[in-house]
Amino acid sequence: MDLTKVSPTGEKHGRINVVANSVQDNGFKNMKPEVKEKAEKKKADEQRLIKARYMNHRGNHERLTKPYMRWAGEPIETWHFIPGETYDVWKGLVDEVNSNPGLAQRSELVDVNGMPTKKDGASQKLHEFVPVAF
Repeated sequence: MDLTKVSPTGEKHGRINVVANSVQDNGFKNMKPEVKEKAEKKKADEQRLIKARYMNHRGNHERLTKPYMRWAGEPIETWHFIPGETYDVWKGLVDEVNSNPGLAQRSELVDVNGMPTKKDGASQKLHEFVPVAF
């Protein structure tokens, strides 16, 4: 399946590169049976393709280029995302990007002397995928 797209300006986006992984898949052979079963279910869930729209909260000019490889033996994929575009991406990649807490923001609080406090404000999420279809 080809997951690469080309924009009208010629910019490649989606999955732009795939490199073989030198780590062999051991099939979770060193895990306890109950942990192995959970890992196999999680791997199967994360390997599903879902349709999602990429959003960058700083605007449409910033892109995200990210390598992705979740499990041993899987190829290392390089992904390039353009804000506002819809992609067929692995659920594991969507979960990884969406679980990032974002950038810490400085608090606007000051102490009684008017000096800024060291307390941080709420973090600002920069990259996000929004599901389009399941």
